[in-house]
Amino acid sequence: MFLETGPELGNHYNEVIAPQDVATYGGLCALASFDRSELKHKVIDNLNFRNFLELVPEVRELINDFYSSRYASCLDYLGNLKANLLLDIHLHDHVETLYDQIRHKALIQYTHPFVSVDLRMMANAFKTSVSGLEKELEALIADNQIQARIDSHNKILYARHADQRNATFQRVLQTGTEFDRDVRSMLLRANLIKHDFNLRASRKQ
Repeated sequence: MFLETGPELGNHYNEVIAPQDVATYGGLCALASFDRSELKHKVIDNLNFRNFLELVPEVRELINDFYSSRYASCLDYLGNLKANLLLDIHLHDHVETLYDQIRHKALIQYTHPFVSVDLRMMANAFKTSVSGLEKELEALIADNQIQARIDSHNKILYARHADQRNATFQRVLQTGTEFDRDVRSMLLRANLIKHDFNLRASRKQ
């Protein structure tokens, strides 16, 4: 709804919602619910909504940082905004939920392109401890939001799709090995038959 608000809103409804609130509410809800392509199409490339975002540069920048995978900077902006948002008459009851959802989206987005992720580097990007990050990731894995497994000893997150690709490769390799073995057996039998045939022929002579 906020993303579809036109510039005609102006200051006519300030007693209900200000243009700056449209930018803040719409921006945070978009971060909490959209994937990267939706964020680009419905927010960043949305000319009408960009006009509202210009009124709240912090929200504009945190959206750009999120989209560009600059998570540390994005989290800094969110941290700076939080105190004021907790005082917002409309938003204060939803701030913690929105922040949790945005953080979860960021964690999912960070892990998505990789076959494996170094948890130490990821913890640094999200300004948290490795143990704290592991707990967050374990919850997302249990909730099926991240398809991965954690190697706690080596502090590596492995994508399950990588495991599936490896399993497929191993099956193909096994099939190839079996085929090669079967061909070799056939050739051996053919040679033995030929040898036996030649041996019998020579004895008859």
